[in-house]
Amino acid sequence: MIVDPSLNPDGYDRYTHWNRMVSNTIKNPKVASREHREPWPGGRTNHYYFDLNRDWAWATQAETQQRLAVYQNWLPQIHADLHEQYYDNPYYFAPAAEPMHDYITPWQRDFQTAIGRNHATYFDAKGWLYFTKEVFDLFYPSYGDTYPMFNGAIGMTYEQAGHSSAGRAVLKGTGDTLSLYDRIEHHLTTSLSTIEMASKNASRVVENFRKYYYQSANKPQGAYQAFVVSAENDPNRVNALCKLLDQHRIRYGRAGTTSSLSKAYDYISGAETTLSLQPNDLVISAFQPHGVLVQVLFEPAANLSDSLTYDITAWALPYAYGLRSYALKSRLEPQKDFVAFKAPEVMLAAKPYAWCVHRNSLAEACFLGEIQGKGLNVRYATRSFDMADQHFEPGTLVITRADNQKSDDALDGIVKMAAGRHNVGLHPIFSGFMSKGNDMGSDAFVLMKRPEVAIVYGDDVDDNSFGHTWFFFEQELHYPVTIISVEQLARMRLDDFNTLIFPNGNYNLSDVTNAQLLEWMRNGGKLIAFENAVKAFADKDGFDLKSKSAVKPDSAGQTPMLYREKERDQLSDQLPGAIVKARVDPGVPAAYGLGDWYFSLKTTGNTFEMPESGTNAIWLDKGFSHVGFIGSRLTPRLEKSPIVSIERKGRGAVVYMVDNPLFRDFWYQGKVLFFECTF
Repeated sequence: MIVDPSLNPDGYDRYTHWNRMVSNTIKNPKVASREHREPWPGGRTNHYYFDLNRDWAWATQAETQQRLAVYQNWLPQIHADLHEQYYDNPYYFAPAAEPMHDYITPWQRDFQTAIGRNHATYFDAKGWLYFTKEVFDLFYPSYGDTYPMFNGAIGMTYEQAGHSSAGRAVLKGTGDTLSLYDRIEHHLTTSLSTIEMASKNASRVVENFRKYYYQSANKPQGAYQAFVVSAENDPNRVNALCKLLDQHRIRYGRAGTTSSLSKAYDYISGAETTLSLQPNDLVISAFQPHGVLVQVLFEPAANLSDSLTYDITAWALPYAYGLRSYALKSRLEPQKDFVAFKAPEVMLAAKPYAWCVHRNSLAEACFLGEIQGKGLNVRYATRSFDMADQHFEPGTLVITRADNQKSDDALDGIVKMAAGRHNVGLHPIFSGFMSKGNDMGSDAFVLMKRPEVAIVYGDDVDDNSFGHTWFFFEQELHYPVTIISVEQLARMRLDDFNTLIFPNGNYNLSDVTNAQLLEWMRNGGKLIAFENAVKAFADKDGFDLKSKSAVKPDSAGQTPMLYREKERDQLSDQLPGAIVKARVDPGVPAAYGLGDWYFSLKTTGNTFEMPESGTNAIWLDKGFSHVGFIGSRLTPRLEKSPIVSIERKGRGAVVYMVDNPLFRDFWYQGKVLFFECTF
């Protein structure tokens, strides 16, 4: 037996330190007492404010990566994930609510119910309240119940009332007191009941676990039997995908042959096409022990049996990584081992006139941050150009010797060392005279300003969104940032920064603060707001972005809606999380490297008018396509609305990112977009 306590040492330390600091010697169960009001950001999250229970599939955090290594070695047959909900809620245990993913087997469903019935006998005997089959579904693959399900286990969530507000004792709405002892007793009861059911049904559990993996490897149940990632993709993006697959013990390889395959689903067009398979294409077959997990993570769209769901409804990895990919309904096995891309080392016979770097992945972002941090000046191309046999697209990074005379002797060493560290391909050129396009001294090559970044935090800021942003800079870009309080903005000297980031949140900025921010932008500052932070500036004086008004349904002549129907009706205006296909203006610097289309993970129904005075880098067209659930009344409002819009303010700008590009830090393409908007 192994215990997975979901250890979160940073959050645990924050919570216990605060609780010891503020608790009364005599415990006070009154909700108004300070010990029941944990301050921002709370203790649920880890050091970078990630919710670890939503990171199982994406493995962005060190805690998750270490857990997966143990989990995949152990592969438990039953996995119960014990949590806490708000203190007035009854206890929750399996069976789970709909929607359940189609790939959850009848055995997994039935045995979940059997375990729940066993729990109920103990709770009934004690007179404890509980509920099942509500709220907590089994669709999103990155939870501590669904991830085990897609690895053959019986995965379950148990939710005890308490949360951070319960402390050692708290008064419930009934007037009864919920104690820490009660909470421990309830969780202990379901834990022992789970072990009891596992023991009584050990042979059945093991046999069905064996059948699960046999079926996965030999008779995958999904429509798509294999997935192909084109070798034409940026190799560092493919490397990043393969690193994630390794963490899940998913097998893959190179195609190793050339052939023509009909009826391949093209993720970009959303239609069937004929695929010309190339030897270096990446192939992931569903015929493998983790075939179910492969299908769950790669299939373009999962069947959603109930739109009333707890989390996002689409997540396919080809969209997340921005990779040209195909799904096949026929079996295809890789014929050659995959060897990760390694940028070739450049051997020089003479000093280059300039270094050029294609800009397509996070590798270039890390490279840029490092060389700017070492004092090098960098330009980017606003137009395409050719030099000898090399073609360079807009956005190409250019490091010229003329711009870095003070570092002339060290220049090549700095560039080569940074490129090697981040696996970036270098292209030395030995003349500023282009064979096609503008010469190197043209104003088509714009000198970049090194971002001096500040991120706001505070009670108005979503702690997860703030943490995802903080983590992205520190742990992925290895780039320094300053953390400042949103409450202190009106009293701060903002001239120390040229880039100010407002993560998702519900802001209530004063007129004084807005005026100060506008003045700062006119003097050259760049403000980046995403998700609900956009609403802090839309419709405000000095800002041109305007909200779209919601269209109320016409109720004339209709039968009055029953109370129980209202929750379902509200879904027509909601968007729990879907993938939308957005148009890109490839000439806008914020969209360099994205191509003509961007697949955005949309987690908000906020809609805005297309700005007439600003620059629309990414937007939704009329009749846009999407994967996942979007409410029927919301869908037409999203048409002709921006995803990313830039509004000039004097020498500076405000960048509106309507969707959160750093959501849970797993949307690789969003991180590339955020890098482009920031640098």
